Amino acid sequence: MDKLESIELADNIKTLRRRYANRHKIKKPDSNLIYIVKYISDENFKGDVCYYNFKDADIKIIISDDKIIIDNNYKLLEFYDYTSKVKLSAFYNNNNEIIEWYFDIAKEIGKENEVPYEDDLYLDVVVKSNGEIILLDEDELKYALNNSIITKEEYEMAYREAKNLIKLLNYKKEELWKFTNKYLYFFEQI
Repeated sequence: MDKLESIELADNIKTLRRRYANRHKIKKPDSNLIYIVKYISDENFKGDVCYYNFKDADIKIIISDDKIIIDNNYKLLEFYDYTSKVKLSAFYNNNNEIIEWYFDIAKEIGKENEVPYEDDLYLDVVVKSNGEIILLDEDELKYALNNSIITKEEYEMAYREAKNLIKLLNYKKEELWKFTNKYLYFFEQI
């Protein structure tokens, strides 16, 4: 890591990041964003599921490989399981085709003033639409540990959760697709 990358990393990781489910609506309160939160309790999931439809996205979000994850009529589902250390986000394009599944490893997943949140522990697991699984942001996790932003126990827990998740996800793309599509269809009918 060069000095510039180190400075950028330090600017991004000053504290543990608490991300609230309503952050997109708060940033653009007058936008045409559809934001719905429902508590789900069925055989597949117990917790809050947040649905976002970026009807008129003011910005386009592009990630690596020039992949667009937020644009007009793109959808996002976020799954907040309050008994877990993993938050799932499923990104869909304007044709309701999966772009990717993104798993945030969290110190805590909770609810405050009826709004779900996660305390992000930096380490992430991505499942691409082709089934490839990628572990992300190990450098951020190590930086947070080395700068006393997180404890050694939190560092180890993040890796343990990520490794268990990767084992669970191997060869499960079809099940993951069915799981998230079930809820996308549910919210599209509301």
